[in-house]
Amino acid sequence: MDTPAVEVTGLTTGYRNHLAIEDITFTAASGRLVGVLGPNGSGKSTILKSLIGLLPPWYGTVRVFGQPPGRARNRMGYVPQAEEVDWDFPVSVRDVVAMGLYERKLGLDRFRRVKEAPIIHALERMGAAQLANRQVGELSGGQQRRVLLARALVRDPDLVLLDEPAAGLDATAEAELLRLLRTMADEGKCVMVATHDIQGVYDTFDDAVLVNRHLVSTGPVRASLTDHSLHQAFGRQLITLQGIDHHEHHVEQSHEVRGGQEHERTR
Repeated sequence: MDTPAVEVTGLTTGYRNHLAIEDITFTAASGRLVGVLGPNGSGKSTILKSLIGLLPPWYGTVRVFGQPPGRARNRMGYVPQAEEVDWDFPVSVRDVVAMGLYERKLGLDRFRRVKEAPIIHALERMGAAQLANRQVGELSGGQQRRVLLARALVRDPDLVLLDEPAAGLDATAEAELLRLLRTMADEGKCVMVATHDIQGVYDTFDDAVLVNRHLVSTGPVRASLTDHSLHQAFGRQLITLQGIDHHEHHVEQSHEVRGGQEHERTR
């Protein structure tokens, strides 16, 4: 059996003394587009930061391609939330993408000499090659996200983690982003996206991890995003979804957690 791209078991962690997520367990495979869903403060970003190795587990384990995150970092690309980036820092688009190639033992100047080709390739893939010499602070929100994606993809990673990448984008830019993510998954990458867009995940993604500090459900999208699990995760925040037919498939199985116990549910 192939090693999962991501394997999280009993993950409990947080920030300083503040518990953020507790007893989260799921797997994600290569070639799958995976949505990490939940309300504000549910732990979506915490899960991604644990996968990239920015937050160590308090309890439980995190494995990326069978290794601790620190040992698999060269196989990962990470796109943080746009508001976490200092867009006023005086740096060019080319230099931002080059940072995706940075290693402590080598200086950025060396990457400018020997790694120009992947930088340009990543920008071309994002349709942003013409922006290479622009200052990042001069760009629109959509252009800035393209640059962050280029930085994440410059190593051609096998696992791509994106935290709310569509926030603030217009409908056209968001549709283009979803097409790109779908393409990356179809190429064999594992793409995990923290998002609020339930409908977008239902329409486009393969799998979902639904959380609200604890795991609510996980598995194929149409099995895990049921009326019951969505209301369990979002409660009163949940707006009635249009166009979702939960009866389209007669028998699907999902794993839902109720009262700390996992149950198999057949529809």
